[in-house]
Amino acid sequence: MYSILVYLLIIISLVIIALILLQPSRQQDTLSLLSTDKSNTLFETQKPRGMSYVLQYVTAILGIAWLILGLVLMTLGSH
Repeated sequence: MYSILVYLLIIISLVIIALILLQPSRQQDTLSLLSTDKSNTLFETQKPRGMSYVLQYVTAILGIAWLILGLVLMTLGSH
């Protein structure tokens, strides 16, 4: 059972890396804030839409699952 959980942790880690790489870059938005005088747009809430929202949501869920699985493996490994 321990080895199955380790493999599951590795798979979740790889999926999280892939999901992070698929998310749209926000570097361009940050650079445009620095070059123009639109500092108020920095504090506006921008809700992600469409596929960006799905990628962000799935990444958060898998991140929580990764953390819980890591804690379970740490507990099992110490016994």
